[in-house]
Amino acid sequence: MKCLKKVFFMVILLLLLTGCWDKVELEDRAFVYGIAIDTAEKQSEIKLTSQLIVPSQLSTLGGGGGSGPAFRNLSVTGETIIDTNREMIKQTSRVPDPTHIKVILFSEDIVKQPTLFKEYIDLFLREKDMRRGILIAVASGEAGELLSVEPQHEKIPTQYIGRLLETKGNLETIESIRVGDIQEKLLERESFPLPVIEKLDSKSVNYVGIAIYNGKKDQMVGLLKGDEAKGLSVLIEEKNTGTLNINVEGKSSTVELLKINHKITLVNNNPNNFEFKISLKIIGTIAEQFGNQDVMNAEVHDKFQLGLEQKIHEITTKAVEKLQKDYKTDVLELGPYLHHYHPKVWEQTKDNWEFGENNFSKSKINFDIHVMIERPGTINKTSDRNENRQ
Repeated sequence: MKCLKKVFFMVILLLLLTGCWDKVELEDRAFVYGIAIDTAEKQSEIKLTSQLIVPSQLSTLGGGGGSGPAFRNLSVTGETIIDTNREMIKQTSRVPDPTHIKVILFSEDIVKQPTLFKEYIDLFLREKDMRRGILIAVASGEAGELLSVEPQHEKIPTQYIGRLLETKGNLETIESIRVGDIQEKLLERESFPLPVIEKLDSKSVNYVGIAIYNGKKDQMVGLLKGDEAKGLSVLIEEKNTGTLNINVEGKSSTVELLKINHKITLVNNNPNNFEFKISLKIIGTIAEQFGNQDVMNAEVHDKFQLGLEQKIHEITTKAVEKLQKDYKTDVLELGPYLHHYHPKVWEQTKDNWEFGENNFSKSKINFDIHVMIERPGTINKTSDRNENRQ
């Protein structure tokens, strides 16, 4: 009986030990914080740059960390991401750990080539250890270069880039896009926008505009910048706000948009003559005023609201014309709107929405814009700066 107990105990012990047979110790892992994917010299290969954390250089509870860099960039080439991971293991002698990835950057060259973006991001969607909150952005130029910036207030470039992508208040881009956000769009072959950033100098990164990704063609088909990007942001974003410059009585003023609400309505459901109305309700405040108008005066206040309304109509019209005439790509989500709210109509047009007859490009899109400047700031007027100049 005692012998049987010993055998039983040994079996249980073996089962417990085998449960950790594939465990990788912390000191044997290479923690990846950021990834950049570029084209390589060889056409069939890609260049993958991984930003690895150097834990000993990060600040701890007991001190301020080391004096050296808190990261290490490692670039390898291969035909697939799996190939590049194998090459990285050879150079680091550690197993790459993707559980802390914060940002993935794709170069424009990758995103512009049909199916490449979809194919390479597939791994990040399938891998069980990947988080759905990983930020995605397009890099103007070489993506790996952005991981080499030396920001003044962050120890790790990826952390700086991540915070930049998450910061709201810039109308020339869109709200941050994450891996989980685009999974369904890729499966449904829907079109969507992506933020585009570039390396400004050795210490900083800046927004360039908004990439237009066509879900049917599986590639980036264009880029919106300036007023066109602002117009798209106003049309599709509610959380992301920013400022617009308007002209009132020949004087420039800056209005900060505080809240944006939008609603899509189908006016004409004839597939050969679709007509949509996009209603915008916008609340703003005067952030800066060049002039001596008394903004507390009702008549002057109305002129500011009219100026803002005209500016919004101008930039949204520019964005829609670019999307319909040049890119023929629906990132306004009119197609998904038809799919969800008018499924019978969508069944009639889905095969000709962004290709074939391209009913999106032929659709008439009207705007119903209502703006309200909620408060003029802390004073009712300022002196005319031109009057004070000699």
